[in-house]
Amino acid sequence: MKKMLIALLVTASVFFTLVFTLGTVGRNNGDEFKVAMVTDFSDVNDGSFNQACYEGAKEWSRKHNVTFNYYKPAATSDAERIKSMRLAIDRGYDVILCPGFALGNPISVVAAEHPNVEFIGLDISSVTMHNNVTIYNYHEEIAGYLAGYAVVKEGFRELGFLGGQKFESITRYGYGYIQGADAAAKELKEHIDIDFVYGGQFFGSPEIFSYIDQWYKKGTEIVFSCGGSIYTSVALAAKGNGGYMVGVDSDQAPIVDRDYGEGICVTSAMKMIKKTVIDKLEMCYQGIPLEHKMMNLGLESGEHLEENYVQLPLDTWRMKKFTIDEYKALVQFLVDNPEAVSSKTDLDPDKLPVSEYTKVFSHGDIN
Repeated sequence: MKKMLIALLVTASVFFTLVFTLGTVGRNNGDEFKVAMVTDFSDVNDGSFNQACYEGAKEWSRKHNVTFNYYKPAATSDAERIKSMRLAIDRGYDVILCPGFALGNPISVVAAEHPNVEFIGLDISSVTMHNNVTIYNYHEEIAGYLAGYAVVKEGFRELGFLGGQKFESITRYGYGYIQGADAAAKELKEHIDIDFVYGGQFFGSPEIFSYIDQWYKKGTEIVFSCGGSIYTSVALAAKGNGGYMVGVDSDQAPIVDRDYGEGICVTSAMKMIKKTVIDKLEMCYQGIPLEHKMMNLGLESGEHLEENYVQLPLDTWRMKKFTIDEYKALVQFLVDNPEAVSSKTDLDPDKLPVSEYTKVFSHGDIN
């Protein structure tokens, strides 16, 4: 009887080992795991948020030989976004990547219908949470602070900020930019001016170009372009006036170099969307449960900058007066002093508490 029991246990052990091994092989071959992405307003070549998400998913999927596809809704409506999500699920996709605030309502609807599908939302503040939904937001105010501090330390004194629309994430970028620029101005005891406006959209247009072109002509030196492909109007205006810009979300220097001229994009206030996508897809793939809650990602380390979810790009560092070592010291300071940058957005830009060295001029909306 004892020998029979041992034999049964051995057989069971072999069986479960075989099942686990086969499951692992199937997963590595991409047979049981498919990733889809649904876009919000833009396409995956917007040079900003959607593109960073797309590139992260594509890079990770190729590495693991996993099926990946993206769906662009036929129109910018909740109904079409919901239709795209349902289509992806009907085609067998296990994880749905949802970048952008406009996907909040569609997630709320479709996630409730499909509890076995994992939804990963990026940059979404309004959504009905379910046990299959995880939302990753960012401390944009810290990324904006880093950029504002850097450009003033670099020598810029006439600054501008152009936001796409007045949403929390955009405003946090801008208000962080003001705080960082003011901190640097106060240290240097140098006076700076900051013009602040919203474009009313997330793409460039002749009207936005004309508006920002006038800024440059009147003396603005550098504009933080914050809102999808709205950067195209800023880059074009900067090119025509010998001006500069700050990119957003991802490192926009390579695309601005290619399309408008080398060196126009001095730095970019980045939130590491690509890193987030790769990290979280890997968790899903390895069977590690996601957090299934709304989270804010920011600075993780002052020593290992690559671990941070908000940062400036080191690979295209173009500043000469403000050094990488000074940047690292600034990051360490913010890690040690998490209350140094305010995330509040309840005041108008020109009502923010700044030093006597900084003047902020709020211009409302272009459109």
